[in-house]
Amino acid sequence: MMEYEVFPKRWGNGQIITSPVKGSVVCIRVETGGKVLEQELIVMIREERGNVKQILTGTNGIVDKVSVKVGDKVVRGDVLLFIKEVL
Repeated sequence: MMEYEVFPKRWGNGQIITSPVKGSVVCIRVETGGKVLEQELIVMIREERGNVKQILTGTNGIVDKVSVKVGDKVVRGDVLLFIKEVL
């Protein structure tokens, strides 16, 4: 498996995590209200070619909202979740 670190976009005092690839969500390791640490595995996406990509968070924070569920089809740039940074 290859790992990808996502460098999220800014959203107020938080960050937006987007999909770096086109594929299907196979695993979500976080839930709304849960704490995440920098470099933590948050989502796994299976590409159409069968490779599984691991999406890691780039910040410490609290998950504000998860926008996908297991089985959802995503394309590059789709929002996966929102993280509020812990100050």
